[in-house]
Amino acid sequence: MRAFIAVELPATIKDSLSRIQSELKTGLPKAGWVKPQNLHLTLKFLGDISPRQLAEIKNIIAEASQEIHSFKIKLDDLGAFPGLRQARIIWIGISRDTLVKQLAGSLETKLAGIGIAKEKRDFSGHITIARVKIPLDPADLDKGLKKAKNDLVYANLEFNAGGITLFESVLGPSGPAYTVLEKADFRIT
Repeated sequence: MRAFIAVELPATIKDSLSRIQSELKTGLPKAGWVKPQNLHLTLKFLGDISPRQLAEIKNIIAEASQEIHSFKIKLDDLGAFPGLRQARIIWIGISRDTLVKQLAGSLETKLAGIGIAKEKRDFSGHITIARVKIPLDPADLDKGLKKAKNDLVYANLEFNAGGITLFESVLGPSGPAYTVLEKADFRIT
């Protein structure tokens, strides 16, 4: 089974990000836009996992979630990986991501203990809003991102992260479908 661990987004944040996607779509029709219901903040992509690993992962997210208190996440950046000229991902970034990095690092360490490979790149907290398969004009992308970033900053989007979720991801002809396998709430006090 293909799986990942993420922080879920509240419906109000998904609605706001959907409006930003709609604004960007007009100038960037070639991008593959993530469905609003699938928007999330990935902490760790696991890939294919075994039933034995599934049980261990559930224990790991329960343990990791108790190491941290509920906290706020502010969305305040927008860009493209790896850059404008060869964009593959259009993303929304987060500020003050120290706790998110701490959580992702804790998960990386614990998951390595059950045979899940550590990421080669440093963690960069973001929400993927589009995937690019056909090259985009860098000038069009830059123009769209600048306007959308102004709108994002003006919207002042912030939400309370209450826990982490383990999702199964099933790829289909109309895109991925996500199913919640486990949720673990952060400490309240």
